[in-house]
Amino acid sequence: MGDIERNCLRAFATSAAGYALPLSARSTRCRPWASSLFVGHRLTIAVGSDDDARLDAWLIALPEAELTWPGHFVASTEVVERSANAATIEVLIVEDYNTLRKYVRSP
Repeated sequence: MGDIERNCLRAFATSAAGYALPLSARSTRCRPWASSLFVGHRLTIAVGSDDDARLDAWLIALPEAELTWPGHFVASTEVVERSANAATIEVLIVEDYNTLRKYVRSP
């Protein structure tokens, strides 16, 4: 598991803790992503919890959550599968411009 995945899972756990939600999470897929202006990664994350009601509350709030860590932020989250006590979430992580600018030289 790479730093991107590890940091995203840590951000999810911190967010879930705000809902008193014991959360298990693992990355099932990570692939590079880019648009004309941004670069990052798309992750698929499987989450589970024994408290289905709190999991629902957290999943509903997740798209509006501020999930960041140095050099990256979560641009979007989407629940793509939901079952009792579990969900699969697609996450778009974008590299922060401030991280990239040290690699870009001014003309």
